Amino acid sequence: MLRDICLTGMISHMNSAICLSFSIFYTPISILLSCMLNTRTAQLILGMFGIILLGTTGYVIIEHVGWFDALYMTAITLATVGFQEVWRMSDMGHLWTIVIMFSGIGVFFLIAGHIAQQAVDFKRYRRFRMAKQVKKLNDHFILCGYGRMGQAIAKELTVAGRNFVIIEKDVEKITMLIQEDLLYIEGDATQDEVLIQAGIERAKTLIGVLKDDQDNLFLTLSARSLKNDLFILSRATVPESIPKMERAGADKVINPYEAAGTKLARQAMAPGVVDFIELILNRGNLDLALETITIQADSMAVNKSMIDLEIRKKFNIIITAVEQTSGVADFNPDPNYEFKVGDKLIALGTVENLVSFEKFCEAII
Repeated sequence: MLRDICLTGMISHMNSAICLSFSIFYTPISILLSCMLNTRTAQLILGMFGIILLGTTGYVIIEHVGWFDALYMTAITLATVGFQEVWRMSDMGHLWTIVIMFSGIGVFFLIAGHIAQQAVDFKRYRRFRMAKQVKKLNDHFILCGYGRMGQAIAKELTVAGRNFVIIEKDVEKITMLIQEDLLYIEGDATQDEVLIQAGIERAKTLIGVLKDDQDNLFLTLSARSLKNDLFILSRATVPESIPKMERAGADKVINPYEAAGTKLARQAMAPGVVDFIELILNRGNLDLALETITIQADSMAVNKSMIDLEIRKKFNIIITAVEQTSGVADFNPDPNYEFKVGDKLIALGTVENLVSFEKFCEAII
């Protein structure tokens, strides 16, 4: 009976002391952290501080030990490192250790869960931000695949100042895209919904450089079914895949090995000519560009010749070739040739003059 009364008094005294210590130490810290971080994370950190303070104070009152020893015992209990007890502990001390241990583990899992949720929310926010930027694109390029060839294409598009979005599903490649701050859509490019997310209905060109020819073939089929007038450029690693992709709807199919071999051969036979073309295409130190300009319906250039339009005088550009809708290409075209709807002109000139002539060839609204 006497023991029960003493135990009850001891617990009451301990509770009062804990509450006083808790209010003295915890309140200033809570105010400080709340001012700095008014978030769920701050609340969980405050909870961990609270457990440390309560555990330390409890050991001081129950076991009558120093503050440092009590703090050390609380720390190794929360860390669950399994060190030996600092002092010979009573039954009440063991009970208090159990309370601290389970409380600390509970708060730890809450913090871990909150951090995981924050990571998921950040990833979701990044996707939302990317989708919002993609919706603003118009007449842009869609680059499917960010392998070695895709990276080279992205570099060229960036240098040229073109708007483009990349579709990629590989985690490592996506990490690279994030580091390079490039606009991307995470997903399978062969899926219609992913292409729609990339704004294919507003896109100008789609470039398919996926891992294998089968994926590029499915990509071509999906893209052509979603937009008839989309220019589709695809890569084929074996020559047998080229006619299949063309039948599937690709406007141009390139075998990178054949293209590289042809370029090397031309470089060996006529290095000066190749270097000059590369200089123009890469702009270099010249303010020149070689661009393709399409004659659109209801344009002022329809049924007009280069002489009628006075191209050299008004626009100061050179028409080096004309590709007709039939596929016939006429290099160094006759000045009296009258442009038809759908003709593609290969023009050489400054960027400013080319843009001016391109607007002239657009349809009159």
